[in-house]
Amino acid sequence: MKAVGKTNTGKMRMNNEDAFYVADHVGMFDTLMVVADGMGGHSFGEVASSLAVSTVVSYISREPVNMPFYIIEQAIANANLAVQKKAMELNSYGMGTTLVLAGVVGKHIYIANIGDSRLYTVEGRLNTIRQITKDHSYVEEMVELGLIERHSEAYESQKNVITRAIGIYSEVEADYFELDLMRDSYLLLCSDGLSNMVPDQVMKALILDENFPLEMRLDSLIEAANNRGGKDNITVILYAGEGTANVE
Repeated sequence: MKAVGKTNTGKMRMNNEDAFYVADHVGMFDTLMVVADGMGGHSFGEVASSLAVSTVVSYISREPVNMPFYIIEQAIANANLAVQKKAMELNSYGMGTTLVLAGVVGKHIYIANIGDSRLYTVEGRLNTIRQITKDHSYVEEMVELGLIERHSEAYESQKNVITRAIGIYSEVEADYFELDLMRDSYLLLCSDGLSNMVPDQVMKALILDENFPLEMRLDSLIEAANNRGGKDNITVILYAGEGTANVE
């Protein structure tokens, strides 16, 4: 398999509220990858993220229709209802989770995100890293309105406030993207425990270091986040596209 994933509690948290899934041949997808970052405190975030991931995977694995965005949208809707139902059972208002998903069909990638878990492309030939998803967060909305500057003190102090999540409202709206992965390129899916701690250029350098197998590069990303404080749970999936080296 050309994809690996791993999660780490980090240095500051007592439990891990992230969840992930990566596997080949899931429903219509050659490879399916999902990262979720739960919220709600105590163990409720952990419940929300794991339930959202398992519900999405279960729906996609049994859906025979060859309509990728329809399948993903319905899977997310099912996950939203499942998390809401569980929150009512647990009497836990505010229990929810982010989610970022990528389904691969050949060289084509179908992507969805809710919240601030991210997907990047890292292109070896061009030596670039590019964030594909857009954070659903208060600070990004303020940046769009021109009210604060990205990476300012005000931005950094409020960047954990997200504006969309699975399980919070009766309906959830994801953003959808599709792209063809360039030769010699990688996909990176991650929770904000990585993206908030490690600069994009450092992530790029670690991913493109083909002296190491793919799983060791993933370990290097987690280590980099922990070395910078490890303030949150850290979850990473790396997918190696055609033409990449040393991925076993």
